[in-house]
Amino acid sequence: MAALIALLIGTALLKPWGTGPGSTNPAVPASAPSRPAATASPDIAVTPNPIAVDATSPAAATNVSSPCYWGMAWRLFTAEASDVGPIHTWYLLQPQQASGPADPAIRVTRIHSSAVGQLGYCSVSRPGLVHIVGTQAWVLVPGGQPRPIALAPAVGTAPADPDTGVIYQPPSSTAWTSATYVFGIRLATTPSSEEWFAVQIL
Repeated sequence: MAALIALLIGTALLKPWGTGPGSTNPAVPASAPSRPAATASPDIAVTPNPIAVDATSPAAATNVSSPCYWGMAWRLFTAEASDVGPIHTWYLLQPQQASGPADPAIRVTRIHSSAVGQLGYCSVSRPGLVHIVGTQAWVLVPGGQPRPIALAPAVGTAPADPDTGVIYQPPSSTAWTSATYVFGIRLATTPSSEEWFAVQIL
């Protein structure tokens, strides 16, 4: 019995516990040291992966403060004076081809206001779709021929890029007076073409 106990004690000394097949803490090879898992730190900014953008997507607006900074359709723009400041309004606009300012086929947009301080239009803003060469305007004279009027861009409001549209100040007073105004927009097409619209201020 004494010899058997001595044999068991000697075996335990030669083979330490915890390294056998049943151990829950296996030895880690020296050539492959373990690394702590990476954790996010609130002090380190994470740079996102770049996102591919479709080349056919519309370009970003260059002047977001402009009344014509973006749009997929033609729009009529007005700025009216009020006790609380200027009121900006956009109307759906559908310019069309016509034979001249007196053509009765030109669509007329009617505005009921006596305080229109700025009046103009915004074109389709997709780059390269519309190139505007110039704009002319007439006022219709009952019983007479349309009378040309001078157009002056509104300071501080007119878009920097004329291809996106133009906003005009009144031709002769502080507000656009009651009348019917016809606008002809010359486009850089081949052959060149003109688009027309009219505004009646009541």
